Amino acid sequence: MRILIWGLMLSLLSAPALAKWNDPEYVKRAFKIIALSNEYDNHQHPVRKWQKPIRIYIDHRVGDKELHSMLANTQIEDLVRATGHDIKVVNSQENANLRMVFTRQSRWQNETRELWPKQKDFPFRGAICMAHFSSSPQAEIEEALIVIPVDLARERGKLFACVVEELTQAMGLPNDSDKVFPSIFNDGSKNNVMTTLDITLLRLLYSSGVNAGMKEQQVMPLLDSWFKQNPNWLKQSTDMYLKSKFVSEFGLN
Repeated sequence: MRILIWGLMLSLLSAPALAKWNDPEYVKRAFKIIALSNEYDNHQHPVRKWQKPIRIYIDHRVGDKELHSMLANTQIEDLVRATGHDIKVVNSQENANLRMVFTRQSRWQNETRELWPKQKDFPFRGAICMAHFSSSPQAEIEEALIVIPVDLARERGKLFACVVEELTQAMGLPNDSDKVFPSIFNDGSKNNVMTTLDITLLRLLYSSGVNAGMKEQQVMPLLDSWFKQNPNWLKQSTDMYLKSKFVSEFGLN
């Protein structure tokens, strides 16, 4: 059955998209765009990633607590599978370094400013949800905040996508781009869950040789080595995609 599903996926995703994202050169370009840039500036950045364990506090300020917890926990499972990083949900903000807030549209801008005072200007215009992280001088991510105005996200049909994208961006993939496809980081691709390409970007970012603070010229040769050491990377990433409960149980893509 797994072989049948794998073959079906390859046939469905054959040209033109597969011709791009099954190519290591394309994936490396996508890594540069998504990992080494920011959504709201034009600067090149070093690799940013968590070195310490991630402890997430889910701050419920609206109803549907069970649904929101299920969505967050499902995405966390997928992130752990892709990265191997230590990520757990905790019961208090005092023990957390990532706060995930489910709130209302009428409050989310003020609450974002209140919870993230280190930033003065926020690109709220046109935004449906938002993630922020702060890094050490060595570019190690130390703290993160995600704010999702649930009523706005539901109105736009983006609640699933907000949970998935913002948690993934908080791992150190902060940029969006229409040059990367298919991907949750491309608004035009309409993906609600991490694609095989997104999973591969996470695997690269959290591979053992890639360290926070590395510049483009340092990290790109390491990506070449990773692809050589993992000739079955495409099937491995696709298997991770198929194992997601979003895909296997809910039928999302």
